[in-house]
Amino acid sequence: MKETQTDGIEVQTVPQLLAHALALETEASERYGELADQMEIHRKTAVAAIFRRLEVAEKQHLAGLAALCKDVELPHYAPWDFKWSSNEGPETIDIGRVSYQLSVREAVLLALEHERRATQFYVDVAAAAKAPDVIALARQFADEEREHSGWLQNCLAECGADDSKASEDPDPPLCQE
Repeated sequence: MKETQTDGIEVQTVPQLLAHALALETEASERYGELADQMEIHRKTAVAAIFRRLEVAEKQHLAGLAALCKDVELPHYAPWDFKWSSNEGPETIDIGRVSYQLSVREAVLLALEHERRATQFYVDVAAAAKAPDVIALARQFADEEREHSGWLQNCLAECGADDSKASEDPDPPLCQE
């Protein structure tokens, strides 16, 4: 049986979907910004640019969502009550999977994996929903995530040999335990 990003739990109303989308996009935007900042600190400007562009895209999604939510009373969810199958939203990159030595190609692949997970979350919501407005909105959100995946696929196609190499650190950090 295929694991879904909604972990078998249905999102059935537009307010529920909007609350989930706001959390998902907020968390993703913040994480992409954190990752871009980290890469800039380590002078990984090409990797930082990828994460920064995704941060901006997520902020644009948030602006659109804010407009959709203007006159909608959203349900409140505790962080553990969101209907995704992991501790963080499907679009949020696990900070433990990122290294300051990340290559451009590795960064693109990591971001692509999470953009696809976000797409799948919305696809799963649309598949489980009964209300036409929820289905339509979830499909719209899935299409927006597919746009990010398309951009990342183009980045991947443009990666050269140098973009696949992780940077070497002549003085790696030492464990101080």
